[in-house]
Amino acid sequence: MAKKGRLKIILDCNWYISASINRKSRRAIFNLINNPKIFVIYSDELLAEYNNVISRVKFQQIISRTQANRFIRFLIPRLQRVVILKTVEFSRDKKDNYLLALSEASQADYLITGDEDLLTLQEFGETKIVKMKDFLKVI
Repeated sequence: MAKKGRLKIILDCNWYISASINRKSRRAIFNLINNPKIFVIYSDELLAEYNNVISRVKFQQIISRTQANRFIRFLIPRLQRVVILKTVEFSRDKKDNYLLALSEASQADYLITGDEDLLTLQEFGETKIVKMKDFLKVI
């Protein structure tokens, strides 16, 4: 567990995409970032993935770029940025390796995802890899 009892968590990009377009997911993230027992971690790589995914045509029909930018501008000051200095090659989906590297760099307690390639690992170092519903049982 993080210093002073605060959990350090990483939300996979899929959660930010979902929160951008879905009120229930947005509420879940806002509850996490406002929880004094939790630090939510992000990296430049995570932000780049969000920007790449939210720019896809299928999302442009749901959310405007202006709305997505406003969401990120609101969120970023409330998150803890961590710089990834070391690469990791452990996930069966190479695109997910940066999340494992971020877990290691931040010494995160949890990586919250819906990605089966990550969930099958169950943990990486000291980081537990779980679905949101399982994490919510912990807190």
